[in-house]
Formats: sequence, C-alpha cells, structure tokens
Amino acid sequence: MLHYAPFAACAAGANRAKLAARSLALATTLLLATVPAWPQAALQAVTDQISYNIGDSVRLRLVSSGGGNAPPVSTLNLTIRYAGETKPLVERIPFAGGTTSPGVEDYQEVWKIPDHARTGRYEIDLTALNPKAHQDALTRPHAASFTVHRKLVRIERVELDKTFYTPGDPVSCRAVLRNLTGRALRGLRVEFSERYWPWIAQSSDRAGVDVFPIAKELTLRPESEVEVRSARAATAKSIKQPAVQQYAVVVWDEARKNVYDIAFSPLTFIQPPGDDAPKPYPLQYIYPDLASVDTASYRQFSRQGLDSGAVEFNRSHTMYAPGDMAMVKFSVTNSTEQPWRGVKIRASLRSLGSAGFGEQIVAEKVDLPPHGARLDQEVKFALPSDGGGSYRAVVEVSDSTGQVLARGELELAANPLPASILIFCAHEDDEGAHSGIIRAAVENHIPIHIVYFTSGDAGSCDRYYQHSCSPAEALNFGALRMEEARAGLAHVGVPGENILFLGLPDGGSGEIWYRHIEPSNPYLSVLLASDHAPYDGLARPNLPYARRSAVDAAKGFIKQFEPEVIYTGHPDERHVDHRTNNWFVVKAMQELLREGAISPQVELRVDQVYGPGPQGHAPYRYEKHILFVTPEARALAQEASWFYQSQSGNRGQGKIRPLNQLPRQEIHWRVLDWKDHEGWNEKD
Repeated sequence: MLHYAPFAACAAGANRAKLAARSLALATTLLLATVPAWPQAALQAVTDQISYNIGDSVRLRLVSSGGGNAPPVSTLNLTIRYAGETKPLVERIPFAGGTTSPGVEDYQEVWKIPDHARTGRYEIDLTALNPKAHQDALTRPHAASFTVHRKLVRIERVELDKTFYTPGDPVSCRAVLRNLTGRALRGLRVEFSERYWPWIAQSSDRAGVDVFPIAKELTLRPESEVEVRSARAATAKSIKQPAVQQYAVVVWDEARKNVYDIAFSPLTFIQPPGDDAPKPYPLQYIYPDLASVDTASYRQFSRQGLDSGAVEFNRSHTMYAPGDMAMVKFSVTNSTEQPWRGVKIRASLRSLGSAGFGEQIVAEKVDLPPHGARLDQEVKFALPSDGGGSYRAVVEVSDSTGQVLARGELELAANPLPASILIFCAHEDDEGAHSGIIRAAVENHIPIHIVYFTSGDAGSCDRYYQHSCSPAEALNFGALRMEEARAGLAHVGVPGENILFLGLPDGGSGEIWYRHIEPSNPYLSVLLASDHAPYDGLARPNLPYARRSAVDAAKGFIKQFEPEVIYTGHPDERHVDHRTNNWFVVKAMQELLREGAISPQVELRVDQVYGPGPQGHAPYRYEKHILFVTPEARALAQEASWFYQSQSGNRGQGKIRPLNQLPRQEIHWRVLDWKDHEGWNEKD
C-alpha cells in the first residue's frame, strides 16, 4: 500500500538550523590569575555565532567564572586580526558591555563586517587598561575567534510530493532559493538528481544521465526568494528489494562551472510492488536491514585455531624489515585442572604454509600448576633477509611424551621499509588506504607525517545535522572530521603533532586546480562559503584556496620532513579531490627537483584506483608494490575506522571481520616517471 504525503512547510527546520548555529558559540578561556587587578578571575570571550556572512555584525560578551573579580568594562579594548597576521585590522575598540554569568544574553556589537572583508578566520585580542595610570595593564591574544564567509545563494527548502514510491512513479520536487546578496544573480541553472556530489564523477556509462534541469536561465533579484518546481523531476528507480533513496538539488552559475549551493531531500523509500521484505534502515543505523543482524560470530576479533588460551602473545610489534631480529614475547598458563609436570616449550618460525625456518627450545622440565601464575617468555628469530614475506611464530607446550598440551601462533610480516614517510590524503579517513605502512612505521619508529588537504566539510554533513548545512555547520563538521582523524590515527600509534591539516574545501580541489591558480584569485567554496581556510589549528592559517597555495604548502612539508617515500592518492580516481591530491604533490615534487631541493630518488607511491571516472587518465608508468601486513595491524586499522562515526562508523562496527578474513597485503603503485609529463593535467 502506498502512502501519500503532501508538501510540508519546512520553516521549523530553518529555525532549528539558526538555533543550532547560535548554540555553537565559540569560547576561549582567558585565565587572569596572575594579574593583581583581576585576582583569580577567569573570563570567557564569547561571540554570538561561530561564522558570519559578509555584512553581518560580530557581537561579543564576556562571561566571568571562577569566582574572581571581573575588571570594570570601561578598562577593556578589543583588537581584531586576520588569523596568521600580526597587523590589526581594527584596533582599540572600546568594549562597553558588562560581564555576565554563563547563559545570560548580553552581547554587544563590536564590528560590522565590511563588504570587502576577506573570508576566513579572525582573532580577537583583549587589552586591559589601568584606569588610574591610563596604560595597558595586560593583553590577552586569541581571547576569541570567529570566521567570515560569503554565501551568495541559499536553498531554503527541498520538498518531495511523497515519502513512499513504487518503481516507475514520478518524483515531484519543489525547491525554494534565496539570493543573499544585494545584486541580481542571472542565468542560474537548478538541477535535480539522485543524491551525488558534483565533484565525484559518475561512471562513464552513467555520466549525466540522471540529472534533470528544474530551471534554466533563472534570475534571482537582490535579497529575494523564488520557488522552482517540477512535476516529474525524476522517476523512482527500478529495484528488486526495498531501498532508501535521497535526491539532490544543485544551483550552478550561468557557465555551469561554479556551484552556488547544494541541498538534499528528505529520505524516501522505494518499495517494489507486492514486496513485503524487511524495510531498509538509513545509514545512521549499524545494520542496513534486519537480515544483516549478526548473532553467529563473536563481537571481537576471533583467533580460533590460533590461540588456545594457554599461550598469549604480546601483539604490539608484528611488522619488521627483512633481516630484522624479531622479538616474540609470550606467556604460558596452565588453564586445565591437572598439573603440567616437566613440560617443554618450543618456538619455531614458519612461513604461512608449513615451511620452517628454525626451532628453539625456550624452556624445558618446567612444572606449571593448574590455574597458576603466568610464565613469561621471549624468543628471538632472525627474519629472512632476501625480501618481504609473511611468517608465523609458533609456540608449543608439550609433555614428556611429546604430546602437545597447548599451542599458539603469532603472524609476523617483513617488508623493506623506508627511512622516512610523508603521506598526503584528500580527506579524513583516506589514510585507510595506507594503514599497513602507517603501522609498520609506528612499530619500527620510522618518522611518519600525514597531511590532509581538505577537511571533509561536505562528506555526510547533511546526515550529521539531518538537514542541509549552513557555512557554520559545515565549519563545525569539518572540525569534527579532523578530530576523528586524530582519534583514529592515535589508535594506530601516530602522535598528534605528526598530523597536519590544510583546510581546503571538500570537493573544491578541481576548481582550485584549473581556475584559481594564484592566491590573488581564490576559490569560493560551496558549503563553507569561504575562499580562505577558516579552521582553527591549521598548519597554514587562512590558506588561500588557490593552486599555488596548495602546491607551496606541499613543497614546504616535503622540504621540512625530507621523506624517502611519499604516498598520495591515485591520479585517475573519479573523485576530483583524490586525483588533485596527487597533482598538488607531483607538481610540488617537480618544482623542488628543479630547485635542487630534493633528490630524483625520492619515491612516489599511490594507492589503488577505487573508481576511475570518465576523465582523461594520467600518462605515468607504474610498478606494483606489495606490502605484507599482519592481521594485528589490520585489526587496528579496522578499529580505527570506527572512530569515523560521521562517515557511517557505526555501520562499519556492525561489520567486524575476524582475523582470518582480513587481507594480508596492501597494494600501492610506484610512479616510475613522476619527474616527467609536466602540464598534462593543467587543462580542464
């Protein structure tokens, strides 16, 4: 049975979005305990929003906490700076407001953002004046910060005619657009399609076939709203099982080069006629459907057949270089009800097959009482030096007759390892393609640094908030993804200071590469509505969204860390951020080589192509590079992926793979001629 839902007003959703933006107030604690005039006082400088559009007013209040005496408000001046710069934009703004208790609305306007203001992050410094001496008593830099964005068009609402469809049904759409500027915007194109991001190319056979223009040559008057609609913007697709569906509305400029805004429809459901199969679950749920609920396997990494419970290994170091001396630490416990008398403990190194590389007697004539204390042991094995491979350290406990009482195995891997590694990723979670080499570097104390070009502000932002994202919400979502990356990498052992972010806009790398070459002409991002990186804590504050800026940043990291091997994405991937990740890095390497700053022997490795698109492919020659990976390293990587909760991490945790199902190899491709073919990708 089909259920029909009329168009519903979405004003409440818009109000919720505004309230959410206000609730994300940015506060930086200002500790003033050492100042005689302000004994034990702690102040928080709080802006009423975390991001403002051009023309908005920045409002600020001071919150006194900690039980101290707050200074008289007449003694405070404010200075506003562009983050990363020391010269004030506006200085000595008298702050006329009072201090309040947390939660009290008492904001004072401190700056009207001019039309010519740069987008990006701004910082506020506080200066306390001595009211008697009329001198500066104390300056506190970075008391608060905020960002400025420039949003031209906002899609206010996207509504469909129904929630439930049958294959072949027409899908009707209504969208409301608002011009946020004081000038007319002409020639706009409004497109409707299945949910997609314009910067991820469809497969060659599907490119463009699912896009329907709702409006062409549309004009938006200054600060006006307009409604566009189509009675048949799409047709519910033909499916065999019930499916969750979502649609996208995209507003392009006249040349269909720049995206002004993207919004997504509410979730809909498509049900084949007569099909009463279990209903599918959206991505917020661990399992996609009830049939996938797993009650048969353990909710942890099963080592069945490898562990007996009596032999337990230290699993912190399983990745080595060929010829290394592998230290295998383990403990033996008699977990039975009978005493073990005069037992022998043997250890051997074997291939993943049955071939052995030697056996050692670790202990003999040992008595182990039932459920007694652990007997800690260790053994060293010289790994083969003739190349990489996977091996097993096998420990057996046997009695005087030779009967095996307990047995355990630990897999080891050996690979030629570089002296230093630098990994460039397009988005947070892309390091998963390099998880094996990351763990090998951590275990062997090899210097490794990881750089993220974008902060992933678009990927699932609307699902996180359950509505299309404003610039402030996209900013907060990008910061969330950076925190997820730090947490996931910390789980595999990478220290936080080795993780760097540039804050480029998710999906904007293609525009930056092709059409915004110099910092003087930066790209205005779609969701962030900024042309400079607005995030706090970036490696390059307020980085202009320009090719030269991204390439120069990559050059700086390569010179700073002097990697022997550099890893990037593949140059042919259909996601534009992934392939331009490679292009930024290769151009940086080529320029550094010409400058004599790096050796031509620096090796470049790229990951597998997860989905080649219809675009032209790179002219490079490749050599396959296989890294042998232990299940222990893979297990850590699998666990690390769960920290990406914003990227369906819960569902990933619902698909735990036991050790015997985790891949033992990681494939990369060495680019043999990265020094050649300059300029092949500089024409769109």
